[in-house]
Amino acid sequence: MLGVIVDSKTTTDTAMQNPNYTACQHAQKSYTLPPGCLDSKVILITGATGGLGTALSKACAEAGATVVLASRKLKKLEKLYDVIKGIGQREPAMITLEQDKAGPSEYIELADMLQSEFGALDAMVHTAADLGTPTPQMAIEHAEWTRVMNVNLTSARLLSLYCLPLLSQSSLASITYLLDCKTTAYWGGYGVSKQALQAFMHMLADEHEGKRDADGNPILAINGYDPGAMRTPLRRRAFPGELEAETMPPDVKMGPLLALIMRQQRMLTGTALQWQ
Repeated sequence: MLGVIVDSKTTTDTAMQNPNYTACQHAQKSYTLPPGCLDSKVILITGATGGLGTALSKACAEAGATVVLASRKLKKLEKLYDVIKGIGQREPAMITLEQDKAGPSEYIELADMLQSEFGALDAMVHTAADLGTPTPQMAIEHAEWTRVMNVNLTSARLLSLYCLPLLSQSSLASITYLLDCKTTAYWGGYGVSKQALQAFMHMLADEHEGKRDADGNPILAINGYDPGAMRTPLRRRAFPGELEAETMPPDVKMGPLLALIMRQQRMLTGTALQWQ
């Protein structure tokens, strides 16, 4: 049984739709990476072959970062790898990670690879997402529920768990989770997983609240970002009848994400930013 998804921007219950969100400032929306600002930095991006993941990978590579591309499909990764290699100053890395199936051993292996190959990790951005099937909660097949939760939530937790020791050694350390508040009917496991991901982000940030540097800034910044509607493959699957002109391309909405990676506001942590 398929449901009819209604875009949250058409609903009226703002409190329900935007829980604990902070509107992006103009400076965050318009932020761009200065040339060479990520030189020698290692950035891990999951869901790298998706719409926002690809745009982010390109931006980080152009700014001098070593971009570690993680995604499920090898052929798409190889194509993106070639693109990044052509525009970046440093050799990228790619990791095939079946986040729908992977368990602790795969994430431990990933963290060990980052340690052995680079000896550093400066930022991690979790953009990987599985939409699942638009359907009522009581009609979701358990196999699909498990897959969606694994990609959207469990993967984020396991990556954080095993990459934290290396990440915390960086002066630029940050984790950013891609959020998407979908609490209306028929958003299925996707909607539930994204609500849980935001809760996980807030809890993890709160648990690291006492870990500060000599200047009182968080050693590790843990935040979320909801860019809203974007012209991506996932969006097209959710709204197949939507015209391209009705949404912005992902690179237009990347400013706040880049600002979080660069830690433009050093004190910022535990915040869910929203493009409005």
